[in-house]
Amino acid sequence: MKRLLPALLLPALLTPAARAADLRVYPSFAEVIRPAPVPVGERAFTLPLTRNAWAFVLPGSFSVGGAATAEVRVQPTDLPWLRAQEGQPVKVLRAGLSPLEGRLIRADDLLVQLASGEYLNPALSELAFAAPPPPGGPVGGVGVRVTLAGPAAGIPRLSYRTAALSWTPRYELEVSGTSATLAALAEVRNRSEETFSGQDVELYAGTVRVAEGGLYTAQDSLLNRVVAPATVSASAGVAGTAGPVGPAGPSVAGLGEVRGLQRYALRGGLQLGARETLTVPFVQPNITAFTRYNVISSYFQPGGNSGSTLRRYKFTPDRSLPTGAATVRESGALVGQVTLPAAQAGQPVELDLGADPELRFTRSVKRLSLEKDPQDRVLSTTYEVTYTLRSTKSSAARVQLRERVYGRSVVVDGRAQPSEQVNIERGVQVPVGGEARIVYRVKIGQ
Repeated sequence: MKRLLPALLLPALLTPAARAADLRVYPSFAEVIRPAPVPVGERAFTLPLTRNAWAFVLPGSFSVGGAATAEVRVQPTDLPWLRAQEGQPVKVLRAGLSPLEGRLIRADDLLVQLASGEYLNPALSELAFAAPPPPGGPVGGVGVRVTLAGPAAGIPRLSYRTAALSWTPRYELEVSGTSATLAALAEVRNRSEETFSGQDVELYAGTVRVAEGGLYTAQDSLLNRVVAPATVSASAGVAGTAGPVGPAGPSVAGLGEVRGLQRYALRGGLQLGARETLTVPFVQPNITAFTRYNVISSYFQPGGNSGSTLRRYKFTPDRSLPTGAATVRESGALVGQVTLPAAQAGQPVELDLGADPELRFTRSVKRLSLEKDPQDRVLSTTYEVTYTLRSTKSSAARVQLRERVYGRSVVVDGRAQPSEQVNIERGVQVPVGGEARIVYRVKIGQ
């Protein structure tokens, strides 16, 4: 029997789609742009894609630049050879085991019935056939055939979008005492079985609207296909080494803003294997005005309540940053992982790290007066609100209170407010293991 070696045959099919391509990588997809040389004397060319690559392509995303196009035709290129082997004897070859004899029952999912009567679905590389496969092997796929309307002035460029390749920023906030540093990383992920490579690679951050049906279909496909864990690669200061992308590894440089999208260049190019993830240093922001504090945020209600304050960090970056996951550490200890919202250069950013059970509050409300009209209808009510804060922390903590009040008219501590919706903001320093109070009076018109 002739054992099939698809691992040796696949590169011949994948190389045209992966080599010499420019890549524009977005948070949920990527655009692949590659030369499409037309053979001399012809006006058409075909881009071959494997079935796995095609499963991630966003429908309707193919376009041709540099030449007038007559048509773009997508054609399945599945070879009928495997189906012709249905009912024929095969052997299942697995390392360390004796060959298992059987028959190929279904070519579509490689269902084999063993001589013992059981069924299994081996991988194509595990099958040995009695007949020799055709040149190129029985590897099915899709061909995208582009026919030009006339001679091209240069080499046309074919582009398409794929959900297989994406990127996301990651941040690491390291806090020590009253200072903090923010490191940024760019994580590029390949969800497919294909290899992506490109020399001119750009990363885009922001919101890009694409046809939802195509995007979700591709994501559904990848959920059904990706079963192995991703391999994590890194370079330039992150543990591990990446693929051959240059002697110093790739680096990221800012290219400015394009219609609300932040644009970056991945210098050194990119080569990303099947299911591989590459993490490299991203932009290096400097942060100022760092502070940590606790916060209470609520709406006014006439009844009392109690609970924990929330831990919050605040700082100002010197450059704009796209949204991404942020890992926060205090003196090396992990204290939380949150989402860093999209930040504008020079504007403060707040990170909410969740409840702090070591700094709790009790809120009590006392009704001081009730104003009525001659018909005994309530016109306004005056309350005194007291927050008592109790700390069991080993350091003093600043607490910021924000309580939202609604009313036809609102008077806070004797001062009439210009709006029917008022944010009452107060702050207090809570000593180590001690207590502090916040008190205010509010008159609410009915």
